[in-house]
Amino acid sequence: MNSDHIDLEKIKDGLSNKLIYRITEKENTKIIIDFSKDKKEFKNFLNVYEILLKVNVSIPKIYEVNQKRHKIYMEDFGNDRFNKIYIGDNLYKLLKLAVDNVIVIQNESRLKNLKNLKEYTFEDLKIELKEFVTYYIPTKKKLNFPTSKFYKLWESLFYSQNYNMKNFAHKDFEFVNLFFLEKYESHLQCGIIDFQSAFLGFIGWDLLSLLENPRINFTRDYNDKLIEYFYYNTPIIENLNTFQEQYYILSLARQTRLLGRWRKLVNISNEYQYLDYLKITKSRTIETLKKIKNNELRSIYEKYL
Repeated sequence: MNSDHIDLEKIKDGLSNKLIYRITEKENTKIIIDFSKDKKEFKNFLNVYEILLKVNVSIPKIYEVNQKRHKIYMEDFGNDRFNKIYIGDNLYKLLKLAVDNVIVIQNESRLKNLKNLKEYTFEDLKIELKEFVTYYIPTKKKLNFPTSKFYKLWESLFYSQNYNMKNFAHKDFEFVNLFFLEKYESHLQCGIIDFQSAFLGFIGWDLLSLLENPRINFTRDYNDKLIEYFYYNTPIIENLNTFQEQYYILSLARQTRLLGRWRKLVNISNEYQYLDYLKITKSRTIETLKKIKNNELRSIYEKYL
C-alpha cells in the first residue's frame, strides 16, 4: 500500500500494546493496526478474522497485511462508536443490536472453525482472581483476607456449574469495540472490532461483557429481558435458571478481576479515570452479588468490598 497520505491520526487504544492510526489517502480513510510490539496478537487477530469471515457479522475488511512489519491495513468504521452515541432513548436499540450479533455468532460459528482458539480453564480464572487479591484487597486495610478459602470456593463453583467452554468468546464485546454502521441493515449495523483476544468459553460470555459493562454506568433495566431473549434464541441445553446462575457467576468473576485491574492501573499510571471505572465496577459487583447463591463466597465479598 502506498505510504504517502494526506493525514495520519493516532487513535488511542486503552491498555493494548498495539498502535492504531487512521490515514487519509485522497478521499478515503483507512485504519492501520501496528502489532510490532505484540507479534502473538498479530497472529491471533488474523486467525480470529478468518473465523468471523465465515459468520454473518460486520467486521472491518482487511486491505493489506504486512507480515514483516506486523501491520494490518483495514476498513475504517468511522466514529460512531457505541460508547459515544448511546443516550437514554437509543440505549435499548444499541444493546439489542449488539445482542443480536452475539446470537448470530453463537448460532453460526462451529467448533471446527475454532480449533486454534485456547479454551478457558480454572487456571485462567485463578490468574484473573489474583489481581483482585493482589491489588484491590490491600486498599481495604483489613487483615486476614481468606485467600486460600477464596480460591477454593471459586474452584468449587467453577467445576460444579459444568460449564461448556467450547463456544466462541470475543472477550471484550462491549460498547468501546462496537460501531454503528448506518449504511447496513438489521444486525449488520453493528460493526465489531478488537477481537484478537478471542477464546473458547461460556456461550454467554460476550453477553455478560456487554450487559455488565464496567466502563459505562448505563441502566440494567433491560438486562433480564435481553438475557432471556439470548437464551431462547441460542442452542443452550441447560434450563434458564441454570444458565442465569452460570451467567452471574462468571459476571462476578469478571468484575472481580477488574476491581483488581483498575486499582493496579491507578498504581502504575496515576491516571485517575480508572477510579471512575472502579466505582462503576464495584456498583455492578454489588448488584451481581444479589444473584449469587453461595453464601460463603458472598459473605467474603460483602466484608471486603
